[in-house]
Amino acid sequence: MKFSFSDHLPDCAHLSPVIISGHESYELPYKEFILQHEGEQINGIYEIRYLTSGGPYKDVIEFGNFLVVGHYQFVYFYDLVNCFNTIRLEVDGYFGHIYINDEVLYIADSGCLRCYNKNGKLVWCNTNLGIDGVFISDFTNEFIHGSGQWDPPDGWRDFKLDIKTGNLTNSG
Repeated sequence: MKFSFSDHLPDCAHLSPVIISGHESYELPYKEFILQHEGEQINGIYEIRYLTSGGPYKDVIEFGNFLVVGHYQFVYFYDLVNCFNTIRLEVDGYFGHIYINDEVLYIADSGCLRCYNKNGKLVWCNTNLGIDGVFISDFTNEFIHGSGQWDPPDGWRDFKLDIKTGNLTNSG
């Protein structure tokens, strides 16, 4: 299954979009679509409604029973089995990246990293990793290695987190 973002519905779309940005977003003025497809065949259309654009990244991934979307300042978890939005999270600053390691999902934003289990429950959140970007470089059985931007454009500092708690173990 592949996903792509589109600012309009394709002419060949025969499905109605499912709004995954939550009932709070129904009256918002802007919309973007996520197309789920295999080859040229569109198998699903999801819609995000939003107030303002911003942030350098957006991403979508299937994680267990969830469609997880990072879009500008928000992250959405949509339950694909029960067909409802379970999480609408406004992140700090802007959405950064989605990472998966050993059936665990990690969401980075401009300054923090959140860890979710396969049921979509927040396990931990470390809010002190940067001010303008957080990236993970690799995972081990015990640690998460990454870097956070503290003084743009060249103020990247490495970090090492305990994979179970998200606590900083040292400066790199």
